[in-house]
Amino acid sequence: MNVHAVAGLDDPRVAVYRSLRRVAALRRDRCFVAEGARVVTQLLESPLTVRSLLLEPRWLEAFDALLAARPEEGLDVYVASKSQLERIVGYHVHQGAMAVAEAPEPPDLGATARGDAEPLFVSLSGVSNAENVGGILRTMAGFGATGLLIDGATCDPFVRRAARVSMGAAFRIPVWRCDDMAGTLRDLRRDCGVRCVAAHVRDDRVALDAADLSGPLLVALGSEADGLPDDVVDACDQVVEIPMAGGWACLNVGTAGAILLWEVVRRRRHGVHGDR
Repeated sequence: MNVHAVAGLDDPRVAVYRSLRRVAALRRDRCFVAEGARVVTQLLESPLTVRSLLLEPRWLEAFDALLAARPEEGLDVYVASKSQLERIVGYHVHQGAMAVAEAPEPPDLGATARGDAEPLFVSLSGVSNAENVGGILRTMAGFGATGLLIDGATCDPFVRRAARVSMGAAFRIPVWRCDDMAGTLRDLRRDCGVRCVAAHVRDDRVALDAADLSGPLLVALGSEADGLPDDVVDACDQVVEIPMAGGWACLNVGTAGAILLWEVVRRRRHGVHGDR
């Protein structure tokens, strides 16, 4: 690796740490900023391509073994004091460890679905809050989910806050961006035998504990404000709800996703199929 002292606030070599705050830059360059010691650790342990790091001096020693094992030749590591680092990026930085990496391209969705006997996907429609997206990814990693599908109105999982909240789960879970979410779900059902269940409040819904969650599965989640679009609901096999106390039908989408995924995994662990 090549270690460089940052010359100052306007050092052009670290300008990317400012410009990648913007979602437009992320989508254009397909690069993202990982922030925080744990997230940077997850990144350095991943197969993603790392372009550079921006660190307080204390992290050079802490990351020494991970940096030495990286495949990139001549990886640039920029070192700055915490106050310098915060002036460069424009806001308070908790741990003084950041990195820029290339967002990965996902594998073929159909091949992924067919290559696993019981894949478990999640789709997000209109989930614009970065913390919700990051939290859902973190839950997916914990329960061994196969991959995430997002529509154009959902926050990119590689936005800095989403990647940080995911604790690096975004580096290991494939993410597919879908221009036509309903069409993609129909294709997964028809071509790959994936059963799609929509978490939605609608007249023809069934309680989660009575839902069929067997086999290859996708759980469709929508925004807290509007729920799932009608065409996405119509593309699913079944609509499910989480039973709650009378007069209450409101859960955070991240919480709802965790409950749904746990129920799927619980049944799989105990060899339960159908509505038990």
